[in-house]
Amino acid sequence: MLADLHFERLFTSLQLLQIEVAETFTRAKLLQNITHLCQLNQCSENARVRLAVYRDDQNGSGYLIEANPLDTHVNSWQEQGLKICLYPFARKSMDAFSNIKSANYLPYVLAQKYAINNGFDDAIVLNAQNFLCDSSKANLFLVRGNELHTPALHQGCVNGVMRRVVIEESKKLGLKIRQDEVSEDNLLAADEVFLTNAIQIIRWVKTYREQTYAHEKTRKIFDAVSATIFAHSC
Repeated sequence: MLADLHFERLFTSLQLLQIEVAETFTRAKLLQNITHLCQLNQCSENARVRLAVYRDDQNGSGYLIEANPLDTHVNSWQEQGLKICLYPFARKSMDAFSNIKSANYLPYVLAQKYAINNGFDDAIVLNAQNFLCDSSKANLFLVRGNELHTPALHQGCVNGVMRRVVIEESKKLGLKIRQDEVSEDNLLAADEVFLTNAIQIIRWVKTYREQTYAHEKTRKIFDAVSATIFAHSC
């Protein structure tokens, strides 16, 4: 399931970037190489895989694959909520390329360093209009009543694979999905806040500034998403 979404995003991004895809650059070949590398690195059971595609001298698609062992508990429910902040020194663009997960992630790197240096777990990055975009390594969701709010793609956030799964599973739980501008005021008024990415699935946020959040609905979403993901992986 997640593999389908990852490859869909990959080939859509290559088309947008006008990088030519060779006949040998296929999903089947990539999966074969990834599996082989995981075997060599002794991390076939649980691994973090990074596939980096680049434009070669002939405008073709060269690529590199990394595979490292991943802690089996990293995608489990975390009892300890996150403490987050805003990163004040960069703004994410809102153009045709802003949804791509690319190597051009300097604002995210520095946002994460800012969070750590100031005693936080993560930092929210703003877009060019000073609305909330995403965090240094995850998409952002807010729960208020029976509604689930997340920055729309036109707000400049990364088109996260887990973001898509969370939205679909939350619909099944009866939550109304709102994809639009999300302000700091919305963040402060939320009942619950959580972050999502493909490695950690969902991490709930405990505090932002003076605000403390619950995580009842977040846990239900996490359980639903986990059940769907691991059912498809079996």
